Amino acid sequence: METSSDPTYLLPDYSKLSDSQFTQTLLTSTSTIINQDNLIEVLNQKDIFIFIRQLTQLLNRLYYSKLQHEQWSYYYNLGMTEGIWNGRVSKKMADANSMCYTYGRSKHLIKQRLDKHKLQYEKAQQTLDEHMKNTPSNIGMDNIINMIHNSIEKDQYQLRLELERRKTMLRLDAEEHRLIETFYELKPRQTEIKSAKIIWKAIHEQQNIIDEIAIFKKWLEVHAQASSYTFQDVQLPKINHMFISLSFQGPTSSAEHVAEQTIAKAEQTVQYYNKIINNEKNNLQCTRSHHKNVYLLDQIINIISQREHNMKQRRDYELLGKVANIFNQTTLTHAGIQVNMQSNSTP
Repeated sequence: METSSDPTYLLPDYSKLSDSQFTQTLLTSTSTIINQDNLIEVLNQKDIFIFIRQLTQLLNRLYYSKLQHEQWSYYYNLGMTEGIWNGRVSKKMADANSMCYTYGRSKHLIKQRLDKHKLQYEKAQQTLDEHMKNTPSNIGMDNIINMIHNSIEKDQYQLRLELERRKTMLRLDAEEHRLIETFYELKPRQTEIKSAKIIWKAIHEQQNIIDEIAIFKKWLEVHAQASSYTFQDVQLPKINHMFISLSFQGPTSSAEHVAEQTIAKAEQTVQYYNKIINNEKNNLQCTRSHHKNVYLLDQIINIISQREHNMKQRRDYELLGKVANIFNQTTLTHAGIQVNMQSNSTP
């Protein structure tokens, strides 16, 4: 489940930076705080440099612990005020209705995590306080801390976005289950259940291909200079199949041209699913004239439409997580390769 993955892959680790990289990171945060020449002079003093580097990592962990405590406090308060803890249906039910079969956490687990991150925050604060006792007397700590704070705020931006995304995902997952439950409580006819399942299945498949198109376009941006394409770093089964098929149809075409054709074909698939969705909606409307309870039919159609909106909104937020995960990690990997190449070529 998306919300159970570890967000620490988005947490910067300053201990892995070289001295020059760390210095450059701080220099980018000094424009309005401290003169860069003065900062370089300070950082050239080895004992001060080590102190500031350790301080940065300690503040980084402190801010992270605070974010996590706030995150689990949100989950706990959401459960207490709105009853959103965790939900589950059978996998058979989930597959039949194109939904996630589980969401959220139990009250007990949320309380455990809340206590855990509270303790981590307190320990991080204590460690920071101990470190600050060794502050060199010849530096202005207010400016230094503000500079470090700005740097960490910038570097943890994607992390904060991801945590906010997870909050939204929890609400959307809970809404998915509520809408499905409400739909079946209306006791729809078998024909209406069949139409609903067809619509939701088509939306699910449509969103899959929409996600692949978005990721593929982003991937093409990252690999704009490539003369040939392989998708080893991303999972795009439908796009990959289309790309290979089109490549064999026109072996003399450039990779860029085949990519354009692939996107066009994928977008046609999106429209194909639109037709399925609209046809089933029309089928439901056509039963109005001989339906015994038109008000009930309207309720059923409304719930189906609400679910459609929720599914699309949920997948939009899920896509944000996928893109951040794939391309943040890809960028870091490529940066690491470049650094290694540079260091290996140094005489």
